[in-house]
Amino acid sequence: MAVTGLIHTQNSFEQRSLFRGKGTLSVGVAAHAGGAMGHVREQFQCDESLARAILETGGAGSFPVAEDPGKHGELPLVGGALMPLWFTLRPLPLPRPRLVVIAPSPAVPRETLVRFGGLLAEVARDSGKRLALIASADHGHTHDPNHQRFGYSSASAQYDALYCEAVTANRLDRLLDISEKMLVDSWSDSLWQTLVLAGALNAVPMDVDFLSYAVPSYYGMVVAVYEP
Repeated sequence: MAVTGLIHTQNSFEQRSLFRGKGTLSVGVAAHAGGAMGHVREQFQCDESLARAILETGGAGSFPVAEDPGKHGELPLVGGALMPLWFTLRPLPLPRPRLVVIAPSPAVPRETLVRFGGLLAEVARDSGKRLALIASADHGHTHDPNHQRFGYSSASAQYDALYCEAVTANRLDRLLDISEKMLVDSWSDSLWQTLVLAGALNAVPMDVDFLSYAVPSYYGMVVAVYEP
């Protein structure tokens, strides 16, 4: 079994280290991925053959895929990338499921992200493996008027509400219409990998169980599970 994780970090839509260039779909090809929660560090094994299959199929389909070898054979996992793995993979006994880490740049067109999700479903089917797709990131970051970095904007509550409605209705395609202004004002990180998930669900329809929405501090969080 392999787990495909999609991650994104945003800083006013500027390129960050997880991207292999503006407008790319970065696919990790390192042997391991790892990161730390506080003083506790964890490392996960990657599925290199599956990553190569995604790169090969994506390249043949003219997707802007790019290899990310990580540093010293390890892909760095932070924040929204590491959090779901901490509670899904980390508690499992060895040998644990392997990862493919994919980081979609916000400069990739939205329709391309949806099509890429369909490609992932195709590669998953052809691999013969049992796969889970984890699309993880924080939502609006501007919920707290006292936060020194992000401050406050009503756009976060608006974005989060639209996101929750799209998930509950099992209509992630509705997120295609969210305005760039709302994304910038809310500092939301979750649109891009969710559109990849939308494309995968187009290829493999599933039922959704919306588990929770919360604003634990300055950012919004949603947990939902899709199953055939």
